[in-house]
Amino acid sequence: MNRRSHGVNLDDGVALFTDEDFRLLFVDGRPDTRSALQGWLADDEQGAILFGGQIGMGKTTLLNEVLRAYLEAPVIRMRFDTDCIDATEGGYVLMLFGQVLGACLKYDVETDGCGVALEDFATLGKSDWPGIAEVLTKQPASMATANKLRDCAVLTTPNGALVRRASGQLLNRLAEHLKRQPILVADGVDKFDPTTADYFSLKDTLAFLATQKTLFEVNAIHLFREQDFRIGVRKLLIGSMDDATLFTIFTKRLGSYAPLYHQAFVLLAKYSGGNIRQGLRLLNAYYFQRTQKRKDHISALALACHSVSRDLLSVPFGNFPIDVFSVVKKDGYIEGSLLTEQLTAAGANEAVYRNWLFLDSVPSDADSTQWPARVNPLITMAIACAPGTPTSPEELAVKNWAFQSQLSPMGLNVPLDDYGNTNWDIFWDEIRASLASEDNSLCILQLLEEIGAGLFGIYRRDRIIVTYKTRGNLEAVRDFLVGKANTYAFFPCEEIILIGGNDQQPVLELITRLAPRDPNRIYSIDLKGEWTDTQLRDLEHRRDLFDNLQMVWWIQQDALTRYLTFWQQLRQLFRVYRLEDELWRGITTEQIQSDINVIQSISPESDTEGTHRLQSVLSYLSENRGQP
Repeated sequence: MNRRSHGVNLDDGVALFTDEDFRLLFVDGRPDTRSALQGWLADDEQGAILFGGQIGMGKTTLLNEVLRAYLEAPVIRMRFDTDCIDATEGGYVLMLFGQVLGACLKYDVETDGCGVALEDFATLGKSDWPGIAEVLTKQPASMATANKLRDCAVLTTPNGALVRRASGQLLNRLAEHLKRQPILVADGVDKFDPTTADYFSLKDTLAFLATQKTLFEVNAIHLFREQDFRIGVRKLLIGSMDDATLFTIFTKRLGSYAPLYHQAFVLLAKYSGGNIRQGLRLLNAYYFQRTQKRKDHISALALACHSVSRDLLSVPFGNFPIDVFSVVKKDGYIEGSLLTEQLTAAGANEAVYRNWLFLDSVPSDADSTQWPARVNPLITMAIACAPGTPTSPEELAVKNWAFQSQLSPMGLNVPLDDYGNTNWDIFWDEIRASLASEDNSLCILQLLEEIGAGLFGIYRRDRIIVTYKTRGNLEAVRDFLVGKANTYAFFPCEEIILIGGNDQQPVLELITRLAPRDPNRIYSIDLKGEWTDTQLRDLEHRRDLFDNLQMVWWIQQDALTRYLTFWQQLRQLFRVYRLEDELWRGITTEQIQSDINVIQSISPESDTEGTHRLQSVLSYLSENRGQP
């Protein structure tokens, strides 16, 4: 996305990647961790390392910053979350082999006789190693190519050990040629929940990579599963960010406008829990409420907290590990054994993976099993705890505003009964009300107001989920939004229908359609059919595919309720809006015609995409309202 040199650069916490991103927005808040990574890169004697942290702590950004300045040896990056075409053992092994093969070809290292032959990859339809490497390392641009890759993955799965040994042979040859160890980076392992089948299929490849000089980008919970990699593997945790650094990040994001909103920084940092993405999402929501909704400071803070905390609690209610939270709230740390012992591991790992708990740092030498931790401040209402420090006047004003506005105080206070005890009936009622509330149902004009600044701008890449009760006039709604976008600038739309269910390949279809990755295009994704649990989890761990694209996903309302239980982290990259029944309220045919005239006045073509779509809306409204 384009960045402003002096103005506002807000997003929902996507990783920094380009030189412009780092020049304008990077804050070096973890110099010790950065130095440790640089030292590991430079030392050939060091083996594998687990670079762990929770989602949103800034792992990918820091890793990108360190690697982009490192030019002394080849770095082979394998993005297991986004670039593997088939989430099976064979698919992961093919990704490993393809990346290693490509590096060997780049440095003129002999590839024949490594333990596999060209005939082993006959399904790919290539006659030489460069052709094989190209197919294995590039996103497929067609379903035909994607299906060839899947067929090859199926054949590779029973021979995974053989292909891994061949990869090891090639790495040895590359090291001998370079006179130093090649550096491997296993990106995206943090996106895999260790309890899923996808992770199980990846484990043997992780164990192989742990015998090499490999950096694994992992979630904090993987630090407690060293047996999946190698016993004794080095671990490096990226923990919570301090408030002063968050203030600097907020200031950079708001640019010259930062002084206008500086009063909110203390509470935004506090409610972020030290998590950078959560802090940026709160800042984004606060800024939207102040500038677009014209809310006062207190109202904007309450609404921002409410909006972000809803995402954290889109879960089955029975999975909430209250006992674990109570201990962390009381002690300020979590015993590492809770994450490994059979009776407690499920709840404790769930709490860390879903960002209900934040690990602040590694244990001290004196208390080697006690990991400093805190409960995510947006869900502290779920913890029965004694009163702590006095509430600040500003926090008290936020809570009072929420109560007076009949807003469910998600993340703002603890629901207590008349005797001062936590009332769990009230707690669950508030969660249910917050998740099922119709208060955020919008007509088409309100939806346009909510999403317009991001979806229609060159300085943002927003991802929107629009839910609806019945399909009805959904096509006309899509035509209206895309047509309206073209009154601002030229925004072609790529419409993609993904049908889930057994014997369907919706994720594969999406990967091929997104292969060109056009940042100036709006991707309209219509999710239909009966999506399987596996397909929904596959979308969850591929979420970084979407972080720099403009997208609108259309999902039936009841279906989304089920989907969100699988999209613990994916949801944090999207904003969810619900269309109301009277969605065309306030739209007239005269307004549509006026928008058509605007597009025609700025475009020499008589039938642009925007004109075509708005003409369709005009016809639809005329037919359904009986207007000429």
